Amino acid sequence: MKNDSNDDLDDIFTVSGLNKKVSLLLENEISLVWVKGEVSNFIIANSGHWYFTMKDSIASVKVVMFKSRANAIKQKLKDGDEIEIYANASLYVPRGEYQLQSLLLRKSGIGRLHEKFLALKNKLSEEGLFKQANRLPKLIPVSIGIITSLNTAALRDVLVSLNRRAPYVKIVIYPTPVQGIDASLKILEKIITINNRMEVDTLLLVRGGGSLEDLWCFNDESLARVIANSSIPIISGIGHETDFTIADFASDLRAPTPTAAAELSCSNIVDLTNKIKFFCRHIYRSQRCIIDNCFQCLDILSRRIVSPLIDIKIFLERINVLKKLLASCIRGKLVERRSKFNLIVNSLHFNATNISMEARRLFILSDKLRKVYLDGVASRQAVVQSAMAIIHAFNPENILHKGYSVVRDINGNVIKSYDSVSSGQKLEIQLSDGFIETIVYSSKNK
Repeated sequence: MKNDSNDDLDDIFTVSGLNKKVSLLLENEISLVWVKGEVSNFIIANSGHWYFTMKDSIASVKVVMFKSRANAIKQKLKDGDEIEIYANASLYVPRGEYQLQSLLLRKSGIGRLHEKFLALKNKLSEEGLFKQANRLPKLIPVSIGIITSLNTAALRDVLVSLNRRAPYVKIVIYPTPVQGIDASLKILEKIITINNRMEVDTLLLVRGGGSLEDLWCFNDESLARVIANSSIPIISGIGHETDFTIADFASDLRAPTPTAAAELSCSNIVDLTNKIKFFCRHIYRSQRCIIDNCFQCLDILSRRIVSPLIDIKIFLERINVLKKLLASCIRGKLVERRSKFNLIVNSLHFNATNISMEARRLFILSDKLRKVYLDGVASRQAVVQSAMAIIHAFNPENILHKGYSVVRDINGNVIKSYDSVSSGQKLEIQLSDGFIETIVYSSKNK
């Protein structure tokens, strides 16, 4: 019998190769889906993995949920439970069996709760409520408040974390139920009371993990509004990393776990100590650098500054030089003046006879000069007296004493002619001993 596939031997698969190819096809074509069904054949293996079958009225499929995912489920499954799983399809290669790998699991009916959750989330988001929560917690708070139930592992984890990270923080616990019908109302009232008291810097709203029904009290609209309007920053740490509630979105910060919320609420004392040491070292180095620079500048300036003693010494040396120079100049001038004085004295002694002769001559000349001066003064006095006599003779006042007079108009002008006056004009006549005022009646020629 002829084999038609001999022409293409590359198309021949091994069983394992075929299973791997089918597994890749399943993983690529069917990524992550929600599947609803009834649980049967539920088994917990020694490894901690869960194995069970999901079925409906027509078909069934095998499901595996690995230990890391199964540990997050608080309520154990049992046969007959109606559940919904979020899974990806895969093929168990060694057996060639198709199965689902479950990542999330919830009881059937939670889908309706999830729809209510999404509707409320969209409503509050469109209102901008989630944007109101923008208060940043203090990096180093003085006190931290914890809202949770007293008998929870979440509270113990938070207290251990705070005592380890921030022993300097005062812790105030506000016991409140975190599950049940009235839990949301109790939490709401507690937040309002804490805001009125204002005794803490940061609030932690924490709870351990659980199903969607267990965490449903944190999806209350009134609680979300109170959280968003809180004047104290609120950090939520509700459930596990995969759990989201409306309270998480309304809070200022959302932590994946209660322990993470405690870590976000305060700074680690080890980090603070290291930062303080770092800044102390930085400050010390900066101060040391500044001091060294100052000393270096001081050294440079000290080399530029000349000591006053050096200046004084230089000035004293200059004074001594000037004193010696002055003394030398004085001695030279004194010697020069003394030599000139001696020369003058010698000259005077040598010319003593000439001096006496010149003195007699000077006496004779001075006597002659005196006589000439006296004669000149006498002749000048005679000339002056003659001139004075002439002036006296021509003085107008002397003529008035002889009976003459001077006629003037009211302006003081001398009348020299008869035609210079007119009838009725006032005139003034000067005599030797006074004045006469008169009026012209008429004037005529000689």
